[in-house]
Amino acid sequence: MNDLILKSVFPVRWIFKSIQRLLKPQGTEGLRMTHKNRIWFSAVFLVLTAGAVSSGRPLNVIPDTVYIASEPDYPPYCFVNEEGEAAGFSMDLFRAAAAAAGLQVRIKIGIWSKIKQDLAEGRLDALPLVGRTPEREELFDFTMPYLSLHGAVFVRKGTKDINSIGDLKEKSIVVMRGDNAEEFVRRENVSNEIVTTNTFEEAFIALANGHHNAVITQRIMGIELLQTMGIKNVVPLDFHLPEFRQDFCFAVRKGDDRLLSLLNEGLSVIIANKTYEQIRNEWFGPAVKDQIMFKDILRYLLFILVPILIIIAAGAIVFFRKEVKKQTRELKREIAGHKQTLKALQVSEEKYRGMIKNLMEGFYCVSFDGVLLDYNTEFIRILKLDPDKDHTGIKLPDFWQNPDDRKAYLDEIQKKGFIRNYEIKAKTAAGEPIVVTASSRVVKDDKDDSVRIEGSFLDITDRKKALEELYKLKDDLAITVGRRTAELEEKVQKLDKSEKAMLYMVEDLNELAAELQEERCKLLASNQELEAFTYSVSHDLRAPLRAVDGYSKFLLEDYGDKLDTEGKRFIRVIHENAAKMDRLILDLLNLSRISRVDMNLKQADMRKIAESVFHEITSDGEKEAFQFSVEKMPPVVCDTALIKQVWQNLIGNAIKYSSRSEIKKIEIGAEQKDHEIIFFIRDRGAGFDKKYAGKLFGIFQRLHSEEEFPGTGVGLAIVKRIVQRHGGRVWAGGETNRGAVFYFTLPLQQNQGLYKLECQNGKSEPG
Repeated sequence: MNDLILKSVFPVRWIFKSIQRLLKPQGTEGLRMTHKNRIWFSAVFLVLTAGAVSSGRPLNVIPDTVYIASEPDYPPYCFVNEEGEAAGFSMDLFRAAAAAAGLQVRIKIGIWSKIKQDLAEGRLDALPLVGRTPEREELFDFTMPYLSLHGAVFVRKGTKDINSIGDLKEKSIVVMRGDNAEEFVRRENVSNEIVTTNTFEEAFIALANGHHNAVITQRIMGIELLQTMGIKNVVPLDFHLPEFRQDFCFAVRKGDDRLLSLLNEGLSVIIANKTYEQIRNEWFGPAVKDQIMFKDILRYLLFILVPILIIIAAGAIVFFRKEVKKQTRELKREIAGHKQTLKALQVSEEKYRGMIKNLMEGFYCVSFDGVLLDYNTEFIRILKLDPDKDHTGIKLPDFWQNPDDRKAYLDEIQKKGFIRNYEIKAKTAAGEPIVVTASSRVVKDDKDDSVRIEGSFLDITDRKKALEELYKLKDDLAITVGRRTAELEEKVQKLDKSEKAMLYMVEDLNELAAELQEERCKLLASNQELEAFTYSVSHDLRAPLRAVDGYSKFLLEDYGDKLDTEGKRFIRVIHENAAKMDRLILDLLNLSRISRVDMNLKQADMRKIAESVFHEITSDGEKEAFQFSVEKMPPVVCDTALIKQVWQNLIGNAIKYSSRSEIKKIEIGAEQKDHEIIFFIRDRGAGFDKKYAGKLFGIFQRLHSEEEFPGTGVGLAIVKRIVQRHGGRVWAGGETNRGAVFYFTLPLQQNQGLYKLECQNGKSEPG
């Protein structure tokens, strides 16, 4: 039965003739030479295509060109043809889907384990042939499946001791490194001895030479590869591997939802417009051939045989009757094979229709007057329809919030023939308002010239709500900036009571305050503009501040005897506020500089840095008053100067907020957890209400008044900026009057191989 299916599915073997001539082995020695040739060609392809690999792009940013990769020896799905180019059913299918989605494709050649790693690490955008397994779902996102294959066990001819999967337990099994076959045998614990190779060619060569007992791979690919290589002493066993049936899909990086959506859309389009069927027929041949009726054959034979029967002897008649019977039997067998192929085609059509029904996007087919013709399960879920009823024939205009919006939608799709990511304000069957993005195109039926709209849509209601909350936060920030600017203007206006010279300076400050307000409004656009604003305004403000401070000193020195007590107090207020604002500007400059300074990464001893900072910033009295302890911490790779500033701010805060506490104790430590190192500093000081912990690291965010504890509100923002530049994160916990603990992390990846965390005592869980 399997041989009959293979003959009907693969009638176009001529495509692989060139590769067969190049790779066909001659005896055992020929197998070794072919293996070397394959390794040489793989190396050449890796070198020639290395430059074409994408260096990585941000997730959900759709490029003009998508970088993918092909295996050199996975026929007929992915392989290298005689011209050295990537070919195969899956490659052609990906090109067609990408073209339907408006994407260009660049292809490299590489062994499976390497290109799979390249996709996971962002050097590739997608792979065209990836079996969907539990292990890979943690690394990649998958399109809807377009192909299902079954696994098989391949052994040398004459092997009699392997009749089931249980017989493989004590056998030596060969699989390709990183292939779903390797994941299957390890997941199911098929054998105690599992050997991996770079390619299945190497695996079959080793098996043919008697080095191992069996190879596990996909049945169709394995048979095709054995024929291509000319290996005749290896055959597949008849028993099935029910746990090794694989659905093959296009795979993208984890979280690349935009590219995944485009590829799903491309697959849906080429399935709907018969491009998928055309590509399948080009590689595997038509599913059903033209049937030749028995009576036509009999008529043809009689037309040829009658003149001959008149001439030849009666004995020849018997001979030709036997031939007719033989041909009739062969024809019946062929017709039976075609019926099986037709049945398989029908199953395939049902399967791919099921794929569309189970898309993660709502699929719909609707006439131009709004009558629903077809839909899938997600369509019902988004619109909250009754899943137990048939909704074919309902009017989709009833689900629009505004009928005028539907008219604009129809005008747009009629003008262009398609729409993409078109935002629609809709409502569910229960009347709840929702927002969806639709991608649709006009489809014309060649049979009756009818026109319909087919497409898919996503529910983005939650996303829209999140954006509205973000805009509200921006408005709140504008209000805060306005309020603080108003406070600054109020303080400046108090200087009007001073001398005429002071009035000029106040006017300058008012102008600067107006410029500051204008710059702050512009900064709401992005974080980069905020840094530019901080750096620019901080420098511009220092000059008039120095003038204010200098003139206030001159007034006090030269005209002190002419001023009354209230006038002198005004001068002191000006001087103190100018000094306070100068400190704030210096902190802002420092914060701005952190984003621009080049990182000088090197190995550093965090314990020594923390201890040295404590001794540098404390007085002798504070050293005696505080109980300071630092646990043993691992070495890290970091910018020593920046990390030292982190410890200066954190230790300085711990000392400042513990200065009025009875218990003056500071503890510092670290632990390794998952893929990062967590550092912490704990004190027994004033602490804070933990519900405000999220505001601590913002600029100007303070939980204590200036009179309680002096400061500018920028120190913890500097800490956050430095840690983020190192790829880490920060957070804090605490209780009022019971102390606080601050955490920051450094990623383990950039410190890989430098240490093993030896701190086993004094571990602290993240707050």
